[in-house]
This record gives sequence, C-alpha cells and structure tokens, in this order.
Amino acid sequence: MNIKKTQFIVFLLGCALALVGCASETTEEAPVPESEEPAPAPEEVVEMQVAEEEIAVEAEEVVEEVVMQEEEPAEPLVVPREEPVDVEQELPSGFPADSGSYIYVIRHNDYLVKIANNEYGNPNEWRRIYNWNRERIGDDPNLIYPYHELELYKPVDEIISWDYDYTIHVAEQGETLWTIAGEEYGDEIAWIVIFWDNEEMLGSNGGRLKPGMELRIRTELWSGR
Repeated sequence: MNIKKTQFIVFLLGCALALVGCASETTEEAPVPESEEPAPAPEEVVEMQVAEEEIAVEAEEVVEEVVMQEEEPAEPLVVPREEPVDVEQELPSGFPADSGSYIYVIRHNDYLVKIANNEYGNPNEWRRIYNWNRERIGDDPNLIYPYHELELYKPVDEIISWDYDYTIHVAEQGETLWTIAGEEYGDEIAWIVIFWDNEEMLGSNGGRLKPGMELRIRTELWSGR
C-alpha cells in the first residue's frame, strides 16, 4: 500500500468519526418530548355549567310554585254545577217552603256579599244568591253590573209588591239611549233599563233608535223596598 492510499483511508476514517460525533451531539441537544396530558377544562366553562344547573333548579322551583298557586285558588271559589237549582233547598235557613221571588235591581258599588248582608242580614248568603242567578251573572260571581236584575227569594209576607209607572219619551234626531238615560235618570249607564223596557220595539228594529219612536221611561229606577 502506497502512502497516498494510506492517507486517503485515514482521511475517510476521520470524516466518519466527525460525522458520528456531530450526530451524537445533535441527539443530546434535542429536547426530550414531554408526555402529552389532557389540558384541564377552562374555569369559565365549569362556572357556566354550574350556572346552568342553578337556573334549572330555579326553573323547577318556579314550576312547583305555579302548580301550588293553581292548587290554591283565591276566594270565593264557586264550582259550576249542571243540575238545576232546587229553590226550596237553596232558601236561607228559617224560610218557609212557600217563599216567593222578587226582582232586585243592582245599584252602583253593589256586590253579592253586600246584597246578601242588606237583604238577609248574613253576608254568607251570597252563595245562594249566586246559585239562584248563575245564568244572569255568568261564571264570575264578582262581576255584576248596575241596573242588571237579580231574582231573590223571601217569605211571601216580607216581599213588597211594586209596579213601575212610566212616561213616554219621543225620540228626536241625534238622540241615543245613552243620552236619553242621562237626561231622564241622570245616569247614562241606565240606558240598559230603557232598552229592557222597550226591548220588543227596539229588538224588532235591530236595536236601532229612530226619531219618532215612543219609548217607555220609568218614573223611578228603584222599587219602593
């Protein structure tokens, strides 16, 4: 082997050793990859879930409160019934079976408890009054209106007979039942009384008032009781 070949072989060995050293240095300097662990859930998400759970609980409480309110209706509670009213059974205690009926005209600021107290001396009798007049009043016993009529019952000897007297009012151009009631009774709401007293004539005309119509007008709105 000549000198040139020997030098060339030594050169190749030196290069190989140098490459091996560089590779080992690179391997040592390279960072060791950390083990991948799942990142913790953000705190905001956790708080949001808690808030949603609280809202759900509050919603359940609201539902329960609504149900409780529906189960405890306000007074007075009147249960509708389908069977006809037996007047004898519905008469206040102490009333004879041959008691008679009379018409009570509702006044301003009247309510069933007040009427019961004035007519029977017992406010609790409002339930009987309502049962007697369920069709007239409707489903709500708290809604009664001035000048509407109720049918009440009393012993015959306690009922005061009363017949209304009437005058005639000739309708003029531009008048209405409202304006006539204000002129004749001093209360426009009493127009309903004029309509009922002339219902046959007004009903046949579609409820319209025409000039020249002769209307029956009560001389008094209230009976002598």
